[in-house]
Amino acid sequence: MAHSISFRRPLPLFNAVKFSSLHPRIQRQCFSQSSIHQYENRNMMRAQHPRQALDASLRVVSKQAQKQRMQSDVGLLERTFITPTGSNAPKLSSSLSSFAKFQYARIKTRLQDRFSLLVLYLSAPRRQQTRNFFKRTIKLGRRSIAPTAIALHSQMYTAFAEGEITTLREICTDGIYENFRARVGNRQNGEKVLWELVRYNKGAELVSHRGAKIPVDGMALRQAVVRISSTQRLTRWVKGKGGELEVVPGSGKEKDVVEYLVLQKMARGWREDEWQVWGTTTETTLSDVEEWERKKLE
Repeated sequence: MAHSISFRRPLPLFNAVKFSSLHPRIQRQCFSQSSIHQYENRNMMRAQHPRQALDASLRVVSKQAQKQRMQSDVGLLERTFITPTGSNAPKLSSSLSSFAKFQYARIKTRLQDRFSLLVLYLSAPRRQQTRNFFKRTIKLGRRSIAPTAIALHSQMYTAFAEGEITTLREICTDGIYENFRARVGNRQNGEKVLWELVRYNKGAELVSHRGAKIPVDGMALRQAVVRISSTQRLTRWVKGKGGELEVVPGSGKEKDVVEYLVLQKMARGWREDEWQVWGTTTETTLSDVEEWERKKLE
């Protein structure tokens, strides 16, 4: 199960502090059928209404359509920093300049992460019927993120093994959902899959928590990365020549897996949805940091 979720590279969608650019898929203004009808009706009445009023109406329709068509999978926030562990961690003895560059990037990113959450929190309106400045419609509670990741991790793999597409649709963003759906659909007729969590080897650890405002009124998102170390077992059965189920050779073996599970929570009208699984990512390397620096200079 180490590769059950395909690795997805970060998309240059948002910067932790500067939220100016959108993924191309979001930038496209795709109109729903109702929006198209509204546009056509206004176009037929062009002679009866001033051009200025028509343009204003189209801007409203465009904004409404953009809200309706917003996809849940907007990519991994740019410069999501995952501190490497063990042998992957940069060594002071190998190169002092590289070590210093990496640590500077880590500290800088952490400060930007916290600032992005502060901006997001203060941008949200106060809750109704309260004058307390600190009671906002968005809650940034960190304590519940790791337990939520554990629950979604188990629920997701169990649903994938059992082919529960409806459950996957609820707890996964668009990209990883389509991945799972395609893989379930490609199974052989009568194939059975069983995913088992043998044990968690360490406690889940929140290693990244970021926020970003989307240039649509009341829309924002948060992403959190949780490190999960576990021992898993995936067993597959397929029908043999006699029609009886046979274990697929190589399956059913225990594997120690370390996953960096990415969770995402969207806010619409400053009301947050539930956490969903976006996918997984990997630890940040010195090459990643140098690539970020090159892009910044472009």
